[in-house]
Amino acid sequence: MKLTISHKGNFKRDESIDSLYTSREILLEGNASCCWKLDSGDVYYLFGEVFGIRDSNTNELSRRSINISQEYLQDPRKVSDLEGRFVVVKITEDDKCSIWTDQFGRIDVYWQEHEGQTIASTEMKCLPVANSAPEANMVGIAHALVVYGSRPAKMDTLYKDVMRLGVGEVLNISRDNITIDEENFQPLQIEEYTESDLHKYSDIFIETIRARGSHEGNVVYLSSGWDSTSILAVLVHCFGNKKVRAVIGRMRYSERAGVINQFEIDRAQAIADYYNVPLEICELDYRNGAPEILDEVRTLFRSQQFANLTGFNHWKLAKHVARTASCDEVVFAGEISDGAHNLGFSQYVSIFHPSSIDFREYSDKMASHLFGPTFLKDILEDKHEANPVWQIYRNRNVSVRFDMPLQGKKGRIEQFLASFFLSQGRLPFYSIENSRMLSAQGQRDYSESMKGKYLKDAANSVSPDNLYSWYLHLYHSFHWQGATVATLEHTLEAHKLTCALPFIDSKILEYLAKMPESWGRGLDFKPTKYPLKWMLKNRIKYPIELQTGPHSYIYDIDPSFSHIGEIMHNSSFTKVFKNIIKEKSYINNFSEEWFCHEYIAGIENKYLSGDEMRGDELNDLASLSMLSTIGMYGD
Repeated sequence: MKLTISHKGNFKRDESIDSLYTSREILLEGNASCCWKLDSGDVYYLFGEVFGIRDSNTNELSRRSINISQEYLQDPRKVSDLEGRFVVVKITEDDKCSIWTDQFGRIDVYWQEHEGQTIASTEMKCLPVANSAPEANMVGIAHALVVYGSRPAKMDTLYKDVMRLGVGEVLNISRDNITIDEENFQPLQIEEYTESDLHKYSDIFIETIRARGSHEGNVVYLSSGWDSTSILAVLVHCFGNKKVRAVIGRMRYSERAGVINQFEIDRAQAIADYYNVPLEICELDYRNGAPEILDEVRTLFRSQQFANLTGFNHWKLAKHVARTASCDEVVFAGEISDGAHNLGFSQYVSIFHPSSIDFREYSDKMASHLFGPTFLKDILEDKHEANPVWQIYRNRNVSVRFDMPLQGKKGRIEQFLASFFLSQGRLPFYSIENSRMLSAQGQRDYSESMKGKYLKDAANSVSPDNLYSWYLHLYHSFHWQGATVATLEHTLEAHKLTCALPFIDSKILEYLAKMPESWGRGLDFKPTKYPLKWMLKNRIKYPIELQTGPHSYIYDIDPSFSHIGEIMHNSSFTKVFKNIIKEKSYINNFSEEWFCHEYIAGIENKYLSGDEMRGDELNDLASLSMLSTIGMYGD
């Protein structure tokens, strides 16, 4: 979608995009799913897809005609009743425009004012910034480099003059004014759940898959974990195994490491065999071919600010599915389940134990406890230092800097949220001072800017009773719009395929927002992802006995192994990255006031000399290399 509002009336048409609406001051271009006009003269355009409307009584997700959906699409306050990924553009008779998205903002809307025009688009390559030397936005760059996800947060971009629409916002554009309306978020309270709620979760999840699936064919990006295999199980339950196939990536990042996810492939194959579903192997082989894949993805990734290895894998998977598709299939992936169920702590990696997966799972629960309502209450009552779990994690991180708790409830809650969303460490009170890529001023300015823009309302509202609801709401502005998640939708869309992320579903997220800590998120003995695993044991045919042994990767038996280490030091990307580092042209985007050039030069020199760094230095170097290789407009 590209919308141009010109004060001068002179438009430069994009010949590659269909023209949808033209007036003296407005040009709307794009591939609209549909449009309609009201008696008032207002015209509406829908870009994207509406999966259906939820029945509030039965939780059924009904696919309705667009005529029935129009009532909901016309009012940004009602889009929460719809499941989908879409943008709505409204144009009035007097040439005023409004733009809003689905309730989670799954399609981005960027806009820029330039030479008497306001241009809004779902792709930055359609904005003037793509053909200029724009001024960099230090906040956006800092977040993309420092926080896992490798992308600016939702309302930011890498460029000072390019804005991005936030979750729940409406962009209003007229000839002489731009305003943004925002609906206040109303958090849900945590409830006490009973056994009937386990059945409720199962009903919602099964319906979520059924409504998004296709009777023609369905594809699952399969790992060996609970999320993708649960999707596979429900797809077979709903559509039969003849309408389902699975795809898994075989990761070969370097010659010396070989296949790094053989555990995952073996278990995935066993589960696929259990359902008699074909499992196809997509080679994620980076021993060769880095320049070629970079050429393939650079236009899309630069336009959407993606700079992460996971995005390259998603591109290869999408390319494989497109090449092997025989019908109009829907492609399913299990992303965001970790965050939604257990705040991201469900990978068996919080504390490594060589012989006990159960201990490693409980360590994940301990980590999620530290961001749960019980520990928040301890913090607010000055009792947190006596918490045994906190003591264990503090003692395991003696080299980490932690901030002193501020005085006052609001200050402490803001610290608590900042350590969750704005830090590398994901431990309460983890200090921004640990981010050595930023200068002291950069650390302060980044923290103040991000807290003011994203966390201020939450800091005034969060309590132990609504904490999970706020987490799941804020996730849409942070990790869930980042380059490890959003690339799924964009890479599949680029190959003209439909992506379904069933855990990004309003009823699933509502259920998990209210789910108590004692349901697998705290120090209880219920497993992580408790309602999901209960469903697989009690409601769906599923081979529970296969979920044993090493989880997925070499680091499940050797915690010193690093995926990104192999990419940086021993893959076909190594030469590409070292050439970029040698040129140093990217450093012009990093203000010395914000970034510690001395630290950056230090890790660059280590890399060029052949030093195989680990830990934060490796992660910083990887972020720097990925962003610089994808590049920014004006480079």
